[in-house]
Amino acid sequence: MLLSGLGALIVTSIVVLTAFFVIAEERRGPAGASSAAPGAAARGSRAADDAPLTRLEVFPGPEIRAGSGAAAYRISLTHVDTECALGTIGELGAVLSEKGCGQVVRAAMIAPYGDYRVTAGILVLPDANTADAVSEDAEVLVESGRGTFAALGGRGGVPATAPAQVGWHPVGHYLLYCVISRPDGNLVADDDPLAARITEDLLQGYLTDQLADARDIDP
Repeated sequence: MLLSGLGALIVTSIVVLTAFFVIAEERRGPAGASSAAPGAAARGSRAADDAPLTRLEVFPGPEIRAGSGAAAYRISLTHVDTECALGTIGELGAVLSEKGCGQVVRAAMIAPYGDYRVTAGILVLPDANTADAVSEDAEVLVESGRGTFAALGGRGGVPATAPAQVGWHPVGHYLLYCVISRPDGNLVADDDPLAARITEDLLQGYLTDQLADARDIDP
């Protein structure tokens, strides 16, 4: 009788513990459920951020500034298109098509430093991993001379094909880029301090801030 009572007690304990863990698991939610804050999915995926990026979200007026009190970049032309290859030269366009780029939003402007001619743009990719992959592909193509980002139009007598320095930076499922040309049409040196400042202003500053405000993108 004693052994039978102990056996019944053990079985009862197992049933109670099993029920406890089942209830606790249900309260936590299904395995792998995300506890990320609202908007986290939008930061890394076009599927969760499917509204087209608008011109006003990125370039709302005739001037942009990299920060409060900063000198103004004067915008001369803006363009929005679903054909991302229009913002590229050479093989980079094919890479964007293959990777599912859905939109390019860009503007031509004059920088407040040395009157450098600049094109700044945003490419919309399917997800953050794809944006990172395109960034890596762009590095290979630019360094090998097989493809690059294109300037938008030609302003102030400087053709769109003038020698330029390019920079780019992935943020979430977006790829930010800029194309910088000298007003005299000469080559922009790799160590040009004005080009470095423009790149920082636009990629790490203005465009990243605009996406953070408009699309809850976490840089």
